[in-house]
Order: sequence, then C-alpha cells, then structure tokens
Amino acid sequence: MYKSRSEIKLNDIITTNIFTINKQNLFVWLNAVFLIGLLIFDKTDALTIVIAYFLETIIIGIVHAFKMFTIISSNPSSKESYSTILFFLVHYLFFVAIQLIFVFSFLEMNDSNITSGFNLIHNISYVMSLKGMIIVLISILIYNLADYYLNFIQTQVYKKARVREIFSQPYVRIIIQQFAVILGGFFIIFSSGVFIVAILLILIRTLIELLFISNPLLFELKNPQA
Repeated sequence: MYKSRSEIKLNDIITTNIFTINKQNLFVWLNAVFLIGLLIFDKTDALTIVIAYFLETIIIGIVHAFKMFTIISSNPSSKESYSTILFFLVHYLFFVAIQLIFVFSFLEMNDSNITSGFNLIHNISYVMSLKGMIIVLISILIYNLADYYLNFIQTQVYKKARVREIFSQPYVRIIIQQFAVILGGFFIIFSSGVFIVAILLILIRTLIELLFISNPLLFELKNPQA
C-alpha cells in the first residue's frame, strides 16, 4: 500500500530486515560485489571510487527527473506541470555545481592536475580519465536504472507518487550518502588510497542504500500493491 511519512511507525523500521536479499535490493548487492571485485583485481583504485560516488549525484538527479516525467505522463488529469521538471533540473544543477566545486577544491590540496575547484569542465574531464572511472560509472548508472525500474515502475509506485515528493528525495539521499563518502574520502586522499578504507566505504554506502530501499520512513513511498 501507499504510506505517507506521517503514517510510518517505528515498528516498520525495527522489523525491516535490510540484509534479506530480494528482487528489490539485489542490484544493490551486485553493485557492491562488482566494485569490490574491481578493487581486488586492480581494475580501479580507492580514489576513483570516492570521486565516482560524488559524480553519482548527477545520475541520481537525471533518474529523478525521469521519475517526475513518468508520474506526470501517466496521469494526464494531474495538475502537475512538466515545468516542474525544468525547475528541478535548474535547481539541482546549482546543487551539483556547488558540491563539485567543494570536492575539487578538496582534491586540489593533494593533486596537481586540479588547479582550481571552480574549473568544473577541466576537472570533470580529468577525473573521467582516472583508472577504471568509466566502468565504475557505468555500473553505478545501471544500478540507478535498476532501482528506477524495480522500485518505481514495476511496483507501480509512480501511480501514487507525487512530483513534489520526488522533488526532495534526491537531496536527502545524497546528503546522507555523501557525508559518509567525505569521511572515507578524507582518509583515502591523504593516505595514498588505502584499500581497506575503500572497501569499508563501499560497504557503508551499500548499507545506506539498503536502508533507503527497504525503509519507507526514508523514502516516503511504499509499493502501492503491497
């Protein structure tokens, strides 16, 4: 069924077993295993993982724009407008730009290839050339598309969801996730890419994603057919 945030009870959180593998969260586990495998077989490194998690912010925004489009297009009688999507994208673009300026300014202290945190085009071009970055980002893209299909389209959440709810979702998710990434990234950047820290970062990020998927208090939306 569909629940609003105010209808969620504490028992919903306590009784939710986030470690039970099912169709809705299988892609979370697969992505974690894949990224750890890339590290073990030296196809990428710790710094690439950290930066890829920051770049995931862009992917998350695009996916949420598609969610809004799906909601509006599936309900012609809705009063919600496509202009909301444009407003979201502009609003989100500023959010991403500020975040990336912060990230690149942080990296500038330890990487001579980044001369200014404000030179976003140059910096993005540079980090895209890092070891394994393309394959890591592709795996993260597939991960987010799987989430969109399995937990939004297939479960028909879009039939009950509202655009204004989707509008705020990525910010909550990103702030929580990026806080963990910043902490892990600090140790990685200033410790020459510690392998074990990268593994822990992947596991922490996986735990956060499992919480968001299985916990309706964090997502506000629950399978309308449940």
